[in-house]
Formats: sequence, structure tokens, C-alpha cells
Amino acid sequence: MTANRLCPAGDEAFRSTFAALAARDADAAFAAAFAQGGDSPTVLVSGPRHKTCDDPVGLQAPWHIGSITKSFTAALTLQLAERGFLALDAPAGSLLERHAEGMHPDWRAITLRQALSHTGGLPANVSLLQLLRPGTKDPVAERLSQLRRLWRKPLRGKAGRFAYSNVGYVLAGAIAEAAAGSSWEALIVSELAKPLNLSSLGFGAPKQAEAAWGHQSFLGFQTPKDPEKEGSDNPAWMGPAGGLHLNLADLAKWGQTQLAAAKGTRRDVLTRESAQAMQTAVTGDYGFGWVVQPMPADNATVVWANGSNTFWYALLAMVPERDLVIAVALNRFDQNRGDTALQDLLQAILEQDRLS
Repeated sequence: MTANRLCPAGDEAFRSTFAALAARDADAAFAAAFAQGGDSPTVLVSGPRHKTCDDPVGLQAPWHIGSITKSFTAALTLQLAERGFLALDAPAGSLLERHAEGMHPDWRAITLRQALSHTGGLPANVSLLQLLRPGTKDPVAERLSQLRRLWRKPLRGKAGRFAYSNVGYVLAGAIAEAAAGSSWEALIVSELAKPLNLSSLGFGAPKQAEAAWGHQSFLGFQTPKDPEKEGSDNPAWMGPAGGLHLNLADLAKWGQTQLAAAKGTRRDVLTRESAQAMQTAVTGDYGFGWVVQPMPADNATVVWANGSNTFWYALLAMVPERDLVIAVALNRFDQNRGDTALQDLLQAILEQDRLS
């Protein structure tokens, strides 16, 4: 076994821990994936597709990943910067010059670096009224329309301070579209999904026959959300902040690619410098799309992101020092269960490694 390579028993620990976690709530769909280095991910699933269905969720079923999408948007933006289409420290006013009529000076001064690191003083979200407002079928036009409503007014937040902002990533998506002359959706497919063979990647709530449905929680009751019906996901214009779905194998593969790029072995995706910038905290513990935190007990670092559209919950974590990736997904917004599951799976694998 090489210095940073886990022992084979790590896979056994992953499987046994998953079985114990799945048994705690057999009525909920639950999935997890584990991979190291360039190995094919181990994927496990359990539970029915939704509360009122007996059909089991499929092994290849996609899961809504919510704000983990931000890591894709950040990677796409850095790709465009590497190719000279835009600059991370250029002000939004210049990057959106053709669309910036009426843009308040506060907004004009925001840089992409600030938007990607949640340090631009931008609002967290649009109002609930705007969120529920029927949009057009053109997400590119709708993104700009929503941003125009916001950027006519001064910012309440202070630049330089961390304040989580979905709006910031919608802005980053709009800037990428303006720079590349293509929709964010098309760019995600052409620049990331196809080159990486993430064949399960899609937009909005997954509608495949084997996929689990999300669930809406109200007063402790869980109601299945039919993905074919309106309201099963946030509006499409919010895509850059949290609109993707993937199966767990592809989600783990995305983590593996991020680790490989940070080591300089996937320059076709990102340069080493760009990948490392994504995984380096700008303010507090947030980089570009990733949270970066120390694991002192294991002499390691965990790089992670989570996400939810309030009907699902997903987590993706990477441990660069072990070349390890773990992903977890639930078909309901249960952050405590999801976080506990990931922590238990990660510790089971690392503990097995310590004993070997």
C-alpha cells in the first residue's frame, strides 16, 4: 500500500456503514458513493423512489445536487478566464457592458472573484415573490431580467465580508454567458459534462423512471414532489447557483476530477493553479464553490460542498491527502441525516485505514 493509499478494507467499511445508515430510515431514498484515485466509484443505494411508491431507486439514478452546482459554475468561469474570455478581477460593469444600463455603481464594482467567493456584498436571494413569479422559457433572458431588478439599487452588504449569495452565482453565470456567447446550460454540457463523460448530468429535478422524487416537508410530514409538475425545483434561471442533477458515480467522478486537476494531472479541465484556487479559502473557509476545513486528527483537509432545493439534500467531500472522494444524497431535505451519514462513512473508511 502506498503512503496515501487506503487499504482494501476501506471498501468493506464503507459498505457496512452504509447498510447501518440505510436501516435507520428504510422509507427514504438514500445513496452514497466512495472512490479513491482514479478507481471507479463504489455506489450504493437504498429505499423506495418516493414515499408512496414501492419501486426501489435505481443504482444509476440521478440526484438533485443543489448548491454543489456552484463548483461547476466556478470551474466553468475559471476555464473561461484561462482562455482569456474574461478576467476574475474585472468589474461586473465592464464584463456585462452590453447589458449594464441602469446598473448601480455598487454592482458595477463587483468582481467575479468576489461573486465566486461570496465576498461581494450581494444579497442571498431574490424575494420570495420573484422566486415564485412565472418566468420565461428562456433562462438566459430571465437571468438578466432578474439581475436587472436587483442591480438598480445599492447593495446593503459590504464587500470583503463573507455572505453566502445565490445571486452571486447567478451573476457569474450571466457573465459567463456574455463572455462566451452561449447559455450557461450549453457551456456546462460542452465544457464539463461531455469532456468528463458525465453522461447523467442534467438540469432541474430528475425525471428518469428509476430516479427518486424529492419531498416537501411541512409540519414534519413528507410530501412527494412529482418532477413533471411545476414547482419541483427552483426556476431554471437560478441554474448556476443550484440547478444540476447527476447520478452518484458521476458526482464522485466530479470530485475525482477536481482532485486530479489540483495535482496538475487534468489540465484539460483546469490548470493546477485554477483548481487549487477553487480549493483555497478566500475568506473564512470558503474558496470558489468549495468549503475548505482542516481535519487535525487525520493530518488532512476536507474540501466539501452541500446543496438542497429544499426537496433533496446532497453532499460531496474530498480529502486531498488521501485522494479520497465521498458523496451522499437523500430525496428529502434532512441536513442532519445527510451530514451524519457523510461523517460516519468518512470516519469508518479512515479508521479502517488506521487499523491496517
